[in-house]
Amino acid sequence: MITATVRRTVRERDLLSAGDHVLVACSGGPDSTVLLHVLHRLRNDLGVTLLAVSIDHGLRPESAEEVRQVGAFAAGLGVPFVSARVDVPTVGASIQGRARELRYEALREIAASRSATRIAVGHTQDDQAETVLARVLRGSGVRGLAGIEARRDDHVVRPLIDCRRADVLEYAKERGLRYVSDPSNHQRAFERVRIRHEVLPVLLSEDPRVVEHLCALSDEAADLNAYIEQALPELPPTGERFAPIAVLAELPPPLRIRWLRGWIARETGLTPSRSHLTEVGRLLTRGGEVLLGSGWSVRHEGGGLSLEYREHRRTRSNRF
Repeated sequence: MITATVRRTVRERDLLSAGDHVLVACSGGPDSTVLLHVLHRLRNDLGVTLLAVSIDHGLRPESAEEVRQVGAFAAGLGVPFVSARVDVPTVGASIQGRARELRYEALREIAASRSATRIAVGHTQDDQAETVLARVLRGSGVRGLAGIEARRDDHVVRPLIDCRRADVLEYAKERGLRYVSDPSNHQRAFERVRIRHEVLPVLLSEDPRVVEHLCALSDEAADLNAYIEQALPELPPTGERFAPIAVLAELPPPLRIRWLRGWIARETGLTPSRSHLTEVGRLLTRGGEVLLGSGWSVRHEGGGLSLEYREHRRTRSNRF
């Protein structure tokens, strides 16, 4: 069942092409282990070659042994294998977030050195549903509801994105595939774990198809986002911190909000909230200023909106 689903996903979502050399990221967990096994079964049908890669984050004593286990699994399939070690800071920002950044950085470097044209990772339909729920709980708009991209601009693809986690586990069981279990998947300190073990089960009791429905919502949001991005006017040249009101006023509100988000993010490095963007939009019809934080603000002046930075400015609540 999963093999057929992956074949269909690859075709319908245009994830792989004949001749692709695919780096398969394999942590040794059930999802990535099944991903490598399924792509190995489909390699001739798809016309692709594979390279298995495992990244050791060094965050747990057993991680080195897990990497060796992945190497042995790849060798049993006859798939070339590469491993790498990254050092993740254990203080400061989110450890999981930093580990993810370093992992993808290492995967991209290996892909470039081995002429891999795609990087396949093992996110499932359940991961997508959990991501959409997390973003709903954070107050995300349509842009965030697109969730996990099946195919990213940096050549990362997710062939299991239409497969349920339960089916992945059943596939591994039926074929006697050995995999490791990450204890962090059961630590309630992490938001995703709480959603997986506490929030989603309640929703499933109300609607057994809630995962499917959340993923359908994600696909619809992704299509809508693609349409909006195509309709957006180009941003001004980098470094241009003035936007004429006459140009912005002609844009429909959804396009104006998206344009302002991109402009502000590029010039300031900030991620403006929906409330910030709404208030910035209101500056088009009246004077005033919106404080964005970190010394940045948007002012209505000279027939347009001007981004300003005051290095020693004290951050306060928005003033309108």
